[in-house]
Amino acid sequence: MASTDEQRRTTREPDATGRPRIPLAGVLTAAGAGAVLRAVGVSLPVVEGGSPGFTSAPMLIVLAALPAAVAFGLAAAGRRVIAAGVLAGMAALVPGSVVLDLQFVVDASLAARPELYLPRTVASPPPAAGFWLLLAGHLAIGIAGALAVRVIRRRPELDDGLPEAGRRRWLPLAVSIAVVASVGLLMAPFSSEDLYLLGRGAFESSTAPLFGSLLLACALPLAAAVGVSSGVTGLARGVLFGLAIGVAGHALPVAVSWQLPGLRGSAGPVLALVAALALVALGSVRFAAEESPDRSGDTAEAGEARLPGLGRLQFATGVLGLLTAAAAIAGALADQLVATEPFTAPESPARTSLLVAGVLFGVLALGMFVPGLAARVRPALSVAWAGVLLTGTAVLDTGVAATGIQNNLVQLGRGVLWVSMALVGAALTACCSVVAGMVEREDGGHGPDGAAPGTAGASLTAPLVAAAILAVGAFGTPVAVAPDYTAPGLWSNLGTPSIGLLAGLLTVLGAAALAPRSRPPRAAALLLGAACVLGLRAAELPLAGSGMPGASAGTGLWIAVAGVLALLLAAGIALVGNRERR
Repeated sequence: MASTDEQRRTTREPDATGRPRIPLAGVLTAAGAGAVLRAVGVSLPVVEGGSPGFTSAPMLIVLAALPAAVAFGLAAAGRRVIAAGVLAGMAALVPGSVVLDLQFVVDASLAARPELYLPRTVASPPPAAGFWLLLAGHLAIGIAGALAVRVIRRRPELDDGLPEAGRRRWLPLAVSIAVVASVGLLMAPFSSEDLYLLGRGAFESSTAPLFGSLLLACALPLAAAVGVSSGVTGLARGVLFGLAIGVAGHALPVAVSWQLPGLRGSAGPVLALVAALALVALGSVRFAAEESPDRSGDTAEAGEARLPGLGRLQFATGVLGLLTAAAAIAGALADQLVATEPFTAPESPARTSLLVAGVLFGVLALGMFVPGLAARVRPALSVAWAGVLLTGTAVLDTGVAATGIQNNLVQLGRGVLWVSMALVGAALTACCSVVAGMVEREDGGHGPDGAAPGTAGASLTAPLVAAAILAVGAFGTPVAVAPDYTAPGLWSNLGTPSIGLLAGLLTVLGAAALAPRSRPPRAAALLLGAACVLGLRAAELPLAGSGMPGASAGTGLWIAVAGVLALLLAAGIALVGNRERR
């Protein structure tokens, strides 16, 4: 018993530097194990009989050990909160890294990872010991980051008081830099003249690189936003450092591989590395808001007006939304494929759906520029982005299928680029909108537990449960059926459109879960946005059915229509309840 009390005092009392001790022994152990596993994994072949295109082992070993080494060094220097933040930032990128590496299991011949394996044949060798060690190392880093976050959450006295003004000053900048890094990781790593090494962007790649790149692109701004808005200065700094190390770990090996014959550099890795340096620079500056001597007597409101706050975030969300809408419309109107005469390139039947989704998204984005309307429109915009992803991936499927044609008769058109930009823009708009919602939530006087007075409450339970069940059926069953046509799905016939289906389903389910905890006007807007996404799913037959000979309504159409009605009913209940409460 005495030894237990002594241990507790050891973890709570300040150390020699005056900072509180944090129990990070288990966290650092997991991080060290992850570093060793990843270092050994990159030193061994990741596929049987395979080898890297250049001597990359020293660089990869340093990158594998860097997160744990930085965390150990910071912890030894007494900066344990920052050390925990470094591991938390790295852990945010683990899911994307794992999915990217799964390409060695799916089809190693399509992996654009010359630092680990340079294909010399179209055959796909099975994974070797190096791959499994690398995968185990990723998981160990993820566990270390999760444990680090748990330690900080269970020790509220570690909050070193990042002022709200400091959060407001750095939050938009941190998210913007992370967005730049996301764009860099989604771009093509290089251009290649090697027939066995294809340099494709995320949206031109196979399923594993596409999913992995999207996970990385979404995790970067979200992790930056959560870290900076946490209120713990050390955690904010550490998360930015961890994200920078993770981005460099993905971009630097690609940039070094440009030395290989037949490879030429591209802007993507350079953009990602510049963003990584910017994250390090931002994490090194002083976060606290400084007051000038001549304004020491100013009120809090005056100081708040000088900081980038909700208005600027709403404006940025509107700009991103308009750019996304323009890219979606351009992608719907431009050619996805260009064929050599006298051949005619096929057109995607989902182009009209993407056009409608782009126009709808643009209308909502315009509302972000109206001060009195922006806060009401923002929840709908936070959900409607999934409509662009739903229809955009269906259009992009035509271009992705054409990449497997080994001739010069059909080439990708400009529409593929525009649609890819629209998909990235939609995800970035959603991230910016979510950050604006976080600031808006703080301004709305919500309590520390996240609950707000006057929420929509349990009155929405019945229609939302029905809408959630119907959404699963709507996205999981075909909306249109036709002879000799098998629609992409969530459970079978997986393809590029399956990503849009999954994003649409998760977004609708998330809106249904958040609506009862939101204020009635925000809940109604959230549900209307979800109804738009489900409506686009239901409109697949009338909008895209003309491109499917013999198309008829599938079961999913009627389920989607019923889901739209359930969401509209829930939105109406929220608005009526708000009026009665007033």
